[in-house]
Amino acid sequence: MKDTKASGNQKKAPAKTGAKASTSKTAVKPSSKNQAAKTVKNAVKAAKPAVKQQTAKNTDKAAVSKTAVPELKKGDYFKFGSYYQENSTKKTPIEWLVLKKSGTKVLLISRYALDCKKYHNQYVSITWENCDLRKWLNGEFLKNAFTATEQKKIAVTKLANDNNATYGTFGGNSTEDKVFCLSIAEAGNLFKDDESRKCVPTPHALGKGCWKSSENFINGRGCCFWWLRSPGYGQDLHTSVSTDGAIDLLGYNVIRDINAVRPALWVNL
Repeated sequence: MKDTKASGNQKKAPAKTGAKASTSKTAVKPSSKNQAAKTVKNAVKAAKPAVKQQTAKNTDKAAVSKTAVPELKKGDYFKFGSYYQENSTKKTPIEWLVLKKSGTKVLLISRYALDCKKYHNQYVSITWENCDLRKWLNGEFLKNAFTATEQKKIAVTKLANDNNATYGTFGGNSTEDKVFCLSIAEAGNLFKDDESRKCVPTPHALGKGCWKSSENFINGRGCCFWWLRSPGYGQDLHTSVSTDGAIDLLGYNVIRDINAVRPALWVNL
């Protein structure tokens, strides 16, 4: 059963040898030629093991580097970055759900809804390309949640902003983003069912005004609505995932202020 709360809003130097030269003539000649030859041979012999040893060290480093890459798969949880979660004063590591893996990259979505934001701050027709939520995710959130090194690991993703297939509403131009909300198609294809799409908000998100359900729960915690980037019935309405995990295709108005934000991103491991 869907919650009906706020229905009005719908739609990263060699040592010197100690030996002295012999004063004997018979000792001088063999010493100068033979000693020089021996010195060269010894130098060559000494150099060979050093090369092998250096190669072995390089191989060891490569092996360590390779094993340091997490062996993640779809459905795993992975900590990356930090954000305000238990309260609004101290950041804690963000836990991410792996939605997809491609080579050394993984598509992640936050396990919990991290904040509460309007899709746009004015009630107008708007697309993902120009909305305030996109600006916030790729600006303030990106800087607050990730260090400069971590930001370098986040891939720039070219997003197709499809039309709403049910109502034909124009989705807008393609965009390039580091952090984004899922589309209708992605939310439908990357989760197996409604139950797996259900999400609970962090205490920080609740403190920012996020609404939680009294009907749908995960481990006793009320679930929330979370924004998708796709348009709804019109461009002044944008879609979201409901508290029961279903995708609402009609949409809520862009200034609805009780929907949560569940960021997604591609990360290079």
